[in-house]
Amino acid sequence: MHKRGGLSATHEMYLKIIYQLRASGDPARVGQMAKGLGVHPSTVSAVVRTLEKMDLVTHDRYGVVKLTSLGERLAGCVARRFEVLREFFMNVLGLDQETAEIEACETEHALSPDTIGRLEHLAAQLAKMDFKPPVDYVPPDDAECYECIEAGTCRAAQAVPLKQSTPARE
Repeated sequence: MHKRGGLSATHEMYLKIIYQLRASGDPARVGQMAKGLGVHPSTVSAVVRTLEKMDLVTHDRYGVVKLTSLGERLAGCVARRFEVLREFFMNVLGLDQETAEIEACETEHALSPDTIGRLEHLAAQLAKMDFKPPVDYVPPDDAECYECIEAGTCRAAQAVPLKQSTPARE
């Protein structure tokens, strides 16, 4: 995956969680961020230090993490990409909200602002035409990935053996 001016998808996720916590009225603290992101507080602290060095956040030890003006702009962009994608996935593709949110969260980091704008425009044009999303989509039997669509996951990827970690020596 490419980086946007040095920002990774991880950096963007951290900026977005700070943005969302603040928007909900909660202060962004390391513990809350760790819970929301599903990581350890030490991981959050390390990423927050990196974001501080990039002048995107400020953080006093054991205090609230705050976005700088640049961090606020970047976080707003990530949040907007997420919202546009989530709405597109639900209103155009007919995905349920949970699936749309998961897909939008994974996709928001990969698409350019131009692509996001075009998706938003397409969704608006379809809405004007009273477009109804395919709620009960059934893929044709000859679809390239019919089995994967039916299963809800990539069968080929499931066939790849996971590398087993060696047990720790006692």
